[in-house]
Amino acid sequence: MTQPLKLKTSNWQIIVFILGPILFFAGLWAIFGKEAFRTMFWIVMLLASLLHLVFLIRTKNRVYLIPILFYVFTALAFVAFYPPLQLFFGVGGGILFILLMYVLITNRIKWRYSEILELAARPVNQSDDGFTPRPFPAGEATYTKEEVTTFARFVLKHVIAFPYFEENRVVFVVPERMYRDFFSLRSNYSNDTYVSFGLDGNVSVNIAKKDYQKYKEELTFDQLCQSLGNVFKEFLELYRKGKADKIIDRLNALRIIS
Repeated sequence: MTQPLKLKTSNWQIIVFILGPILFFAGLWAIFGKEAFRTMFWIVMLLASLLHLVFLIRTKNRVYLIPILFYVFTALAFVAFYPPLQLFFGVGGGILFILLMYVLITNRIKWRYSEILELAARPVNQSDDGFTPRPFPAGEATYTKEEVTTFARFVLKHVIAFPYFEENRVVFVVPERMYRDFFSLRSNYSNDTYVSFGLDGNVSVNIAKKDYQKYKEELTFDQLCQSLGNVFKEFLELYRKGKADKIIDRLNALRIIS
């Protein structure tokens, strides 16, 4: 039996993601004509490819090559005036689109914000108190600096969290959208959801108010923080034991649309 989700869910974001570009380009064609549509379309495709190039560089995840090539081929299919080239880029873009759909359906490049919040809430069944704006000490864990550093690279590669390396700790920030982190635009993360692993073995957790409010009910805050810390400690332990694939399997099993 599937356990009910504790997060509030909404499909409006996916609807906007699908319908937004369609309405934008349809309006562009209707108002400015075919040539303006062609010009804007390939510019948007190239910008999208550059955006995913940044993701590729930061995560070192080669799966991002698929959307990069899809956007490039689609853009070139619109600007190529030589029919054989149009056919080449058009067919290539079609094949890459199929690969892109496979990547999206299998969650190969999905940002894991919702899954992390849901995993943290699963063991919490009480609602004794509400949100508290303070970091929570989540106990200790056993690891070396090298282990937590390589784990951080794995977490970033699979977009589970965005790691920040400080002198005495590694901080795993769990933002809803990572654009600020990928482009180094975040000034600080003290008010965001994160789990920090001190090089002395101490683990601490902070859950942002905006993230706490995404749950359907007021969960006991200390238990929620402890549970989030446990999620990352369990992930680190799986990684240390060479079972990193089990982390991805556990996240994929939730199948949350966000």
